[in-house]
Amino acid sequence: MELIKLFLLGATGYLLAGLYDVAIVYDKPLVRKLLYVGFFITAVPYPVIFFTWVSPFPGFVAWILFSLVIVFALLLVYSVLVEIALFSPRGGKLYRGGTYRFSRHPGFIWYTMINVLVSIYYWNYRITMLLMGLTLCNLILITIEDRILFPKMFAEYGQYRKDTPFIL
Repeated sequence: MELIKLFLLGATGYLLAGLYDVAIVYDKPLVRKLLYVGFFITAVPYPVIFFTWVSPFPGFVAWILFSLVIVFALLLVYSVLVEIALFSPRGGKLYRGGTYRFSRHPGFIWYTMINVLVSIYYWNYRITMLLMGLTLCNLILITIEDRILFPKMFAEYGQYRKDTPFIL
């Protein structure tokens, strides 16, 4: 039951993140600021899992898996938060450099790798099902962003879709 609650919490975060994008499209800055919390809510299940479950693997193997999770988490934070903030052109222009040259949604790649590694780390089918559900929520969000929202946000998004793969 605990994992179902974590899924519902994470799914709610994805819903809020999607509504955040809608607030951008309709130029609602106050609503956008309130909905930004959705991105952080999507991350809440992970510390809960790490503080309440134990990996069945011996210390060295668990340490390697956990280190890889951290590496991909740093890549996720870099692609989604740091890279765009540092290098994105201002004035509603689409950022097409860095990790966004090889994928329109590089954060999805890193996020999926995190979920695969966490699933292996715990080797528990219930945690794996939770993480598969959260990955599906993320895929639904980026599909809606890619097909509906981003073309409204960025005039050049149609060309970007032709030049750059959706995921890989």
